[in-house]
Amino acid sequence: MGETSLSEKRTFQFVCKYFLLASAVAFFGWLFETLSFVILWQPSDRGMLTLPFCYLYGAVALAVWFTLGTPFSGNMGKLYAKMKGEHPSRLRIAACAALMFVLYFAAVTLLSTLVELIVGLIFIKGLGMPLWSYRNYDHTFLDIVCLDFSLLWGALITLGMCTLWRLFMFAEQKLSPRVRAVSAIVLASLVLCDFIFNCTYFFITCEELDRRDFDVLDRIDALFQEVGF
Repeated sequence: MGETSLSEKRTFQFVCKYFLLASAVAFFGWLFETLSFVILWQPSDRGMLTLPFCYLYGAVALAVWFTLGTPFSGNMGKLYAKMKGEHPSRLRIAACAALMFVLYFAAVTLLSTLVELIVGLIFIKGLGMPLWSYRNYDHTFLDIVCLDFSLLWGALITLGMCTLWRLFMFAEQKLSPRVRAVSAIVLASLVLCDFIFNCTYFFITCEELDRRDFDVLDRIDALFQEVGF
């Protein structure tokens, strides 16, 4: 019984830890987009939440961390160690490090684009919620993903996983189990209420989703036709 309780506690702490990390990334993603629009275009409320979070960034960060790690840790770190060898020269170390950054950039670009596409297919095409659109840009697919922005996200994620992510991990490790759990529960409750409120408001007020005409199956069928299946 004691071992089971301990395992459950560790699992709960694990979930709380990565939810808080995802939330930190989501906040910086929201901040980055908000400032970008203020400087380059015009002020705009970014994300679908009232709270200052864009959890698409957090989801991408977690996907990158669990599948790739950073350029020199995790799965990519294992690849780097194999490429470098046991007794490498300085030239070999530099060459392997440069190659790892290139490979990591390519991998995170593909992974972030895939996550963006999946989220876009669900919310934009499936549910008709216009969270974002690349309609006015070239090199797009279904107006959900854009090559130019995918390359930008790849560069920013590579930089962020080498800098901000390490800072977030360091700060999170300073939290006590109790503080971690309470913080995660409170924040998750606020985010969930915010999400439910915004979804309810959208479905009630948005003319595009007039309930008299809205049919999820029809939208899914139209989506497959648009993709070409």
